Amino acid sequence: MKRLTPFLILLTQSKISMLGAAIVTSAIIGDLILIIGELFVFESNPYIGIVVYTVFPALAALGLGLIPVGVFWKARSLGARNLRDIPVALKPRNFKHLAQMVFGLTMANLVVFAVFGYRGFHFMESREFCGQLCHQPMHPEFEVYKRSPHSEISCVECHIGSGMSYFVKSKLDGTRQMMAMITGNYSRPIPTPLHNLRPARDVCEVCHHPESFHGNLIKVIQTFEPDEDNTRAYTILNLRVGGGGGERRTARGIHWHVSDKRHIRYYATDERREDIVRVEQVNEDGSTRVWTRPGAELPPEALNPEEMREMDCVDCHNRPTHVYLPPDKALDDRLADGIIDPSIPWIRSLSEELITRKYESTEEAKKQIAELPTIYRERYPDHWIEQQSKLPAVVTELQDLHELYVHPEMNIQWNTYPSLIGHPTVATSACFRCHDGLLRDESGTTITAECEACHYVLADKERDPMIMRMLEDR
Repeated sequence: MKRLTPFLILLTQSKISMLGAAIVTSAIIGDLILIIGELFVFESNPYIGIVVYTVFPALAALGLGLIPVGVFWKARSLGARNLRDIPVALKPRNFKHLAQMVFGLTMANLVVFAVFGYRGFHFMESREFCGQLCHQPMHPEFEVYKRSPHSEISCVECHIGSGMSYFVKSKLDGTRQMMAMITGNYSRPIPTPLHNLRPARDVCEVCHHPESFHGNLIKVIQTFEPDEDNTRAYTILNLRVGGGGGERRTARGIHWHVSDKRHIRYYATDERREDIVRVEQVNEDGSTRVWTRPGAELPPEALNPEEMREMDCVDCHNRPTHVYLPPDKALDDRLADGIIDPSIPWIRSLSEELITRKYESTEEAKKQIAELPTIYRERYPDHWIEQQSKLPAVVTELQDLHELYVHPEMNIQWNTYPSLIGHPTVATSACFRCHDGLLRDESGTTITAECEACHYVLADKERDPMIMRMLEDR
């Protein structure tokens, strides 16, 4: 206590120290008010969270820092070489009570900081923090994430990883990203993080196990023709999902690619890993088979081993969470679910026309899509009277659909973020990046491009009423 006495004396005499104590007290009281209000009065949001777990704790830390600075400054102003040299006359009468109060407040501050530190750590790993604070840059990704199959999995589980090392690394990188957001110096659209994702075995395979055997799965795809009747058709595929092997099983089917009995590596010449010119298969016994694209062979000295990519889940399942559907697929899904009424003549054709126009902003898109009833009345007067009451609901759904997948302010249009599963689209070669019939090994054998390597087609846009009724009853 004797060593602490000079410090406490100067603390009460220093305006800087008392200002620091006032800041600490105000910050803690403000934090408590917001926390209580968030629990019982108003709705929680990430902006309140950033104040509670970042701004106020930072102010409290600043206040705590001012206290010793003020003590040191006061000692220097009194000409004391150290704290023991301060005049004894400065000692207040109620010094004992003051010491007890300071000690109690210090302990309380330590407890409060521990609680806020723990809560702040978890807040900064929450999906609200990741998706809503950087509203403009990450709003598109956050909106599709909320409707994805992985919407209950926090962002950090895939993008960062658990533990302090990942946390520190992410926050250092996050500081750079925050400055980019404040200055507006960020990419539009945000590029897909192909080259800094954690390995799929550390992320996807925590829940999914490609070694497990799935056999064949039936997939039914409903599509609607852009004709007067919005003709419904069914494509039925028997997908050869198979499995990656595992105990007493031979790897086969689509998941053969990620078998633990072999490694598939490839070399792409572009950033998006679309232009694949070399594929290597390394078997369990160490033997290797190599396919190259004629005219694009690279000499051994030009091959950088670090640029060879070992195939894993995300090479095909590249959009497992941030799912951006193409316009035809998005419309077909809503028509199939009855969200958009398929009984309205010509609605499939008119809807696709309106949502695929290029708009300068989301507000302009909403405004133009709202003209659908007027356009419908002009083009299809014979159907107008009967269908006019159904069209406002269609407008609402099309506005929502366009706002979900298209963000002109971020230069995100249809097919900006394509999926790499399945057949080629206007935006990607998908499976045909490798299975295009061009990559050949030394004997001239190509990587298979046969349809039945991945699926059997049981029905191709079938319109037979019997099959349709059978599928609708499933």
